[in-house]
Parts: sequence; C-alpha cells; structure tokens
Amino acid sequence: MSRDSVLDVLAEFYRARGFRAFCFVIPMITKPDQFRMYERGMPAEWMLRYLERDYKLIDPIPAAAIKRDEVVTLGELLEQLTVNDMERAFLEEFRRSGMADGLAIPTSGMRNARGFFGVNSVTEVDLAKVDRSMMRAVAQHAHLRIERIEEEEGAVADVLSPREMEILNWLAAGKSNPETAIILGISEATVATHLRRLFNKLGVHDRVSAVLAGFKLGLLR
Repeated sequence: MSRDSVLDVLAEFYRARGFRAFCFVIPMITKPDQFRMYERGMPAEWMLRYLERDYKLIDPIPAAAIKRDEVVTLGELLEQLTVNDMERAFLEEFRRSGMADGLAIPTSGMRNARGFFGVNSVTEVDLAKVDRSMMRAVAQHAHLRIERIEEEEGAVADVLSPREMEILNWLAAGKSNPETAIILGISEATVATHLRRLFNKLGVHDRVSAVLAGFKLGLLR
C-alpha cells in the first residue's frame, strides 16, 4: 500500500464519522528536525497560502497539540494557547479560512518522532459523539505505516530527475506548457511527457495538486 492509499483510506474512515478533512504533520525521515504535511479535504486556497507563506514557522497548533499528549478539540486547544502577535494573526486567518471545529490528535512514530493529526468536523453533534480513543489509535497506526512506507521508498526528491525538478519549479511559477517549453528550449510535447511523469511520481493528477505536493515535500520553497 502506498502513502497516498493510506491517506485515502484514512480520509474515508474520518468522513464516515462526520469529519470532512484532516492534515497530518510528520517529521521528515531524512531531516527529523523538519516536518512534512499531508492533507485530504482541506480548503485548497488555504493550503496553498499556508505553504507559500511558510506558515509552518509560526503555526502554534501542532506543537501545542503534541505537548498536550491527549486528544482535545481544536476549540479547546485554541482557547488555552498563549500566543505572540504573529501567531495571533495566523490564528485569526486560520479561523477565517472556513475551518470548523475538530480534533487535535498527537501521535508518536519510530525513534519517538512526534506527529500531529488535525481533523475537522462538519457538526458539533459528530464531534461530541466520536470515540476519541479510537480516533487516536487509527491516527497512530497511520503514522507508523506512513513512516515505514517513506523509509522503504526513500525521499521523493531523490526520485525526481533534474528536468522534472525544473518543470515543477516553472509550474509553481505559473508558467504554461508552451511558456515552459520556450524557457527550457524543448518542445511542448517533451514538457507534457515530463509533466506526466512528474504527476505520476507525486501521486497527483493536476497542476495545482503537483504544486501543493511540491511544497509539502519540501521540493519548493
């Protein structure tokens, strides 16, 4: 099973319990002091802004959830946070992004690497009746499974060819296939071929998703 398959199964599990989206923060295998973020169902506009502006540097939610080491609602977590001006501005933007309340679930992986699942609920009723122990057990299993997959597969950056990295960077810059072909001095057909290979390696099906994946995996800055 691939990492994306694990995330898709996890999304189905959460949706069946009233949760429409989740994000998963996990330490990078090759750089344990840095984090990757995976998501399903989060607002695309918000995620793109989060990644482009490197909000992970000021987002206080993951660290606070991990420190608590228990499953709490996002509302409860946010009420107890002590934040600086930058973090306060981030949280105000977070609240305006369309997120509903949900759960903050800390996880632990190999070599005691600490992770965090954030899941968003559609209604307060679903949030009140959910089995928090089960939610944490599933998130914990997913954390360990994804870590094993990433160790087996290696870093995506090592898989992409130099040309595919160039294509990804111009994609993030908003360049079309014809524009990229002119910049790189290759044909549009060649650009399209590299783009298909790039999509396949990143496990995506469109240009926006490829850019989002590039930021999540640390391939774009």
